[in-house]
Amino acid sequence: MKIRSSRLASLLVAGAAASAVLGFSNPAQAVPSSCSFDFHNTNMSSYATCSVGTGQFRAVLTCDIPWGFDKVVRGRWMNVTVPPSFSFATCPPEARKGYSPNIERQ
Repeated sequence: MKIRSSRLASLLVAGAAASAVLGFSNPAQAVPSSCSFDFHNTNMSSYATCSVGTGQFRAVLTCDIPWGFDKVVRGRWMNVTVPPSFSFATCPPEARKGYSPNIERQ
């Protein structure tokens, strides 16, 4: 019985070492910074961009929907790049206008 326990322990240690070598652990990322966001062209869309960090960001915009609930729309998650990449959030056609442009970071 003692032989099996030590062999199991050896296998667990080897498995942990292999996962670290193969990169199964998640590296820490720096949250994006040096960001800007605002309306894009009209008040129906917004943009977001960041120039520092290794994480991701996306544009957020709240849309005023007549005779209904306001809707929050989000752009695609983008990586921080040089030159900077942009994320765009656009209100649906039934919206009257967009307001409160913002950014989400991870």
